[in-house]
Amino acid sequence: MYQALVQQKVAKGYAKAALRLGATTTQYRPASVTAPMETVHATFLAAFNDDKAFGFARPALWGKPAVFGLFDTTDVQSGDLLTCAGENYFVARLEPFRPPLCMLCNRVVSIAGQAGQGSTNGDGAVCTDVGASDSYGTAGNTTNQTTLIKGWPAFIQIKGKGIPTGDGIPGSIKAADYEMLLPVMPGFVPTIEMAVTTDLGTTYTLTAVEPSQYGNRCLMNVRQV
Repeated sequence: MYQALVQQKVAKGYAKAALRLGATTTQYRPASVTAPMETVHATFLAAFNDDKAFGFARPALWGKPAVFGLFDTTDVQSGDLLTCAGENYFVARLEPFRPPLCMLCNRVVSIAGQAGQGSTNGDGAVCTDVGASDSYGTAGNTTNQTTLIKGWPAFIQIKGKGIPTGDGIPGSIKAADYEMLLPVMPGFVPTIEMAVTTDLGTTYTLTAVEPSQYGNRCLMNVRQV
């Protein structure tokens, strides 16, 4: 039997299960990095669980954003954004015969940097002067930076206890390292020294970025004022 036909039957099976267990879910397929959730792509029923067998024995654990989605996967792809029961998710991975891997988000972020920085459109507009940003993370505003993306669901958590060596600036403290997970974004990959601002108004400086087919895993520090 062809793989595509088997996958079609699996997707229908997920859809039937979601009819019994799911809640109304809105799907977005971002076409713009500045308005990723502006246009609804589809609506369907979905349920999420951290158990791939969907035993629903426990909720998603704190600090463990990876969950599995139970919904019709016929028209779903990596990078899709989902809202369900007041929660935001992004689809990280979709493989045949398996439930999609989704990330439960806890923040909405915008990213600022030099104009053209992070562009992957191949037109040569990428800014190479990343050092123009403050590498110490002490510039408490983004006045000299341009907002490159905004309104993106993300997962942020504390990753480390702090920078082992201080930056030498009087009054500064050892800031904790934070990890951020972002979905795949059309024509954009974040780079170091960009400024990340959350819906709570907290601003971070990116210190490392690991792009992949799952999305973008980033390390960052809080900007000190």
